[in-house]
Amino acid sequence: MATAVRSVATGTVMVALIQGALTAVGLSIAGFERAILFGVIAAFGALIPGIGTTIVFLPVIIYLIIIGSYGWAVFLVVWAATAVGLIDNLLGPYLISRGNAHPFLILLSVLGGVGCLDRLGLLLVR
Repeated sequence: MATAVRSVATGTVMVALIQGALTAVGLSIAGFERAILFGVIAAFGALIPGIGTTIVFLPVIIYLIIIGSYGWAVFLVVWAATAVGLIDNLLGPYLISRGNAHPFLILLSVLGGVGCLDRLGLLLVR
């Protein structure tokens, strides 16, 4: 059980750091001066189930729409959905499996979390 918890925790933190870095890259491309700060905030947000990097991208995209930079807003929507959003689904399982935890044990852990949290667990458990 300790191996499974360590694998999931380490994989989640690594994915959050990668998502924060990709958020900073996308915001830097879009011309934001404080892209690294926003990337750090996004990395912390990525650790919170149900919130993720949306904590950064949503206000930034709304701001860009308000000031009329529709092209950069569309770019960041696509960037958030592809470059940042897919990392959680593609790289996350790989990083978690590197911790030598058996996939069946991880499946049981996820199902146990869903069982404890009921319907809310379907939204919160990654």
